[in-house]
This record gives sequence, C-alpha cells and structure tokens, in this order.
Amino acid sequence: MPKRPARYAPRRLLPVALGGANLSHIGPDAVSRRGDASDLLDELVSHRLPAAVLREAHAAGARQAAVYVIDIDGSCLIKLDGETSFPERLQAPLAVGPELPPETFNEVQDIVASKIPDARMTPLYVRDRALGLLVTCGGPTADLHRLAEGAGVALELVSGYTDVVHRARRRKDINAAGEIQQDLLPPRIATVAGAHLAGGVLRGYPVGGYFFDYAENYDGLWLAVGDAMGKGNAAAAMSSLAVGALRAARRNNATLEQAVRAVHDAVFDVGERYRFMTAVFLVWHPASKTLTSINCGHPRPLIGATRAGTVTELVDEGTYPLGLFDRNRTFHRAEHRLEPGQRVLIYSDGIAEHRDDAGNLFGIENITRTLEGCRAATAAGTVRALQDAVLSFSRRPLRDDATILLAHTLAEP
Repeated sequence: MPKRPARYAPRRLLPVALGGANLSHIGPDAVSRRGDASDLLDELVSHRLPAAVLREAHAAGARQAAVYVIDIDGSCLIKLDGETSFPERLQAPLAVGPELPPETFNEVQDIVASKIPDARMTPLYVRDRALGLLVTCGGPTADLHRLAEGAGVALELVSGYTDVVHRARRRKDINAAGEIQQDLLPPRIATVAGAHLAGGVLRGYPVGGYFFDYAENYDGLWLAVGDAMGKGNAAAAMSSLAVGALRAARRNNATLEQAVRAVHDAVFDVGERYRFMTAVFLVWHPASKTLTSINCGHPRPLIGATRAGTVTELVDEGTYPLGLFDRNRTFHRAEHRLEPGQRVLIYSDGIAEHRDDAGNLFGIENITRTLEGCRAATAAGTVRALQDAVLSFSRRPLRDDATILLAHTLAEP
C-alpha cells in the first residue's frame, strides 16, 4: 500500500466501532433513555450525522468546525454542515469520484488553508480513501483524528439511510439514468490482496449505460467494464440488469465463462433487436500470475509496465457484443501472463472517441501517453490524470460517458 503523507497518517486504518469512546459525546442522553447505544447509532446513520460530528468536534476543543464531502465528479469540496463563515464550496479537482486518495491530502490542506486561515483538515477515512473532511480551527489533533476515524465509517453507513449526503454531492440535478449509474458503482479506490484499484466515470450528456465492477474472491480478483448501447433510461436499465447478473453469477460460484453467459442471457432477454452491450471481463490470479479474459466487442484493455512505462494492448480473439445473435452462445477465455507490478487499464470508447474542437480524436495514443507518463503514480493518481487529460483535451462536453478501471498489481502478492 502506498505510504500516506506523514502530516496525515491516521492512527488506525480501520475505525473504532460506532458508539465507542471516540463518539461518546454525541447524543448525551441517548444511552440513558434505553440503557444501550441504540439511539446513538440512530443518530449516526441519519440526517443528523453532520450535526453530531460537529458537536463532537466542539467537545474536543475545536473553536470552529465544518464537515465537507466531495462531489461525484471529484472536483469540488462541498460543505455538508458547519460554520457559516466557511466557504460553501472549495474547488479541489483531486479526487476520483467522491473519494480522495491519501497522496492528495497535503495539497487539499493547502487549498483549505488558503481559504480558511489557521484551519486544518482531518480526512474522514474508510480503509484507504477519504469520503469527506473535517475542517477545524483549534482543538487537539489526536482527538480530532479519533473522531474522524469513527465519523468516516459513519459517513459510509449513512448513505443507506438518508439522502442528505447524496444530495450534497450532486451539484446539479441528476436524472434517473444518472442515479442508476451512480448506484451501480463500487468504491472508486480500493486495496485488495494483490492489487490497488481505482475507477471512475466522467458523465457524458445524456448519460449512457456504462459501469465498472470488481470483486476479490478466493478464485481471484474479478474486473469488468460494460457499455450498453444507447443513452438514457433504457441503457441504464440494461446496465443495471447486467451488473445484477454478473454479481449473482459470482456469488453463485460461477466460472468466468458462466458469468459472461449469465450477463449475455440477461441482456438478450430484455434487449430489443439491435440492442446490445459491449463488455470485457477479467480475473487476475496473483499466485499463478495469470490474467484470464473474455472480451465481448469492447476496446482492448491496456497492460502497462510500471518501471519501463511500456504499454501494450491485451490481445485475444474476442467475440461479439452481448445480447446479439443466438441466446445459446458459448464463450471462451483467453489466458495471459501478468507479472507483479504491472498495471491493467480497462476503459470505454467514450475516452478514445472524445473529440477536440477541430474534430480530432483523443485516441488510444493519448491514453497510452498518459499511462506511460504515470508509471510512478498510484492507481488513483493515474485514473485522475487520465480523466484530467480527457477533460483538458476539448472544451466540448463529453458526448459519451468516459469509464476507467485500473488495477495496479502488487510486486509481491
């Protein structure tokens, strides 16, 4: 795991249990009413969470405090609750979706301090990413770190119980297709056995049916990116069903071939004539250094060597997109050698086919150039760099969603 900057190294990666001593000031009479922590937990997984965290920050000695979250594009810090004198928004285009990687914390601190003199920020951690920030003036650093550890996991949980956090992260209205797309996505930054992962989606207009997904299981690390034909609700619905079929197959202990067949069946059953989905499915086995793949009409993944910087395409025979032709199709895997330390980049055609003002394509050449220039970067840093390169390539809005999933395999799995 990449080392965190020393200025923001938390005491533990995993937060203490909710209702522990670090949040004991929240809801002072909650326990006395029922003799347990039930009311305390209710407060931590409701719309009252931001106010509860602020009360705890003040109890720890902070003179001023605010809770910020990151917007879904990863470009702006948005105040969830706190001091009226603190800015409502802070431009900080450093995140991958609504999650901040640790290597950006010092830069984020500088941004915060430039707008709020004497303020310091404490990341709200969940494992290896921050879902928000506690910004304070005054107060013991150690106490605020302990508070942030519990508040981070509470922020993760609260999203299933209230719309408060979701609403704040959306700086503009989002339609049904966009909401479905956001709900399909797993955490944008993750560390699993054998790899660091990062993924993101730059939304086009109108929103399409893209997704990425991953899962670490006993049989390896599963990776997938899919793109349903069309735009709007129909494409989003097809992607939602495809993700459901994929996850159901994995959880039913399916092989890679069986999982792809399950997705094909689902798409075939709901798709009208000429409606289909391109997708690529990979399983990485760290112990055997084997990467298995089935590519169904999708752009070929790229393999990058971290030290040399050389980037090559993952070539296999491939097959037609899902949902086309016969329902009873057979899928065959390809096997590749993947050395520890190499990176696998899966992307959608919304990146390669993005055009500048003169009509030039971003193309695989710019993808490769960006990946080669990021050989010393983390997985999250590489994804952010590629997103920035796409956005700076043209003033035109994206016509298609730009989806990225990067796995940086560890040198010693």
